[in-house]
Amino acid sequence: MTTIILVKTVEQEPSIRETLGSVVEDGETVHFIRLPSVRCLGPLLQAVNPMISYGVDYTIRSLPTDYDVSELIDFAIESGADRICIGIDDRTVSGKARIDDLTQSILLHDAISGDVVVGDCTIILENLSYDT
Repeated sequence: MTTIILVKTVEQEPSIRETLGSVVEDGETVHFIRLPSVRCLGPLLQAVNPMISYGVDYTIRSLPTDYDVSELIDFAIESGADRICIGIDDRTVSGKARIDDLTQSILLHDAISGDVVVGDCTIILENLSYDT
């Protein structure tokens, strides 16, 4: 299986821990895709280290400054990703996850479909299928 973890901010440690600890399976490939506003993943990945304890192989990629959501979706298709995990940045007063424009664009993109699962810190689009 292959998982994409979209990194929107370096303060995303709880989301990454949740994803690695309860979503990702041993032996899986994980692609960390960082937004252009995230300059470096080093400290964030060190905070969740050791990665080896999760039993995953991982890569780090960056979206270009003028990225379009289609570039992320194209990468998901190319890599055969089974799921895309997106950190929850904000919640309503009643505790419901607020979905930002980027997350909405991913969830509503016409080239992919899947099941949406909302965790404590992460929104997961899983069991992906692609319309290419």
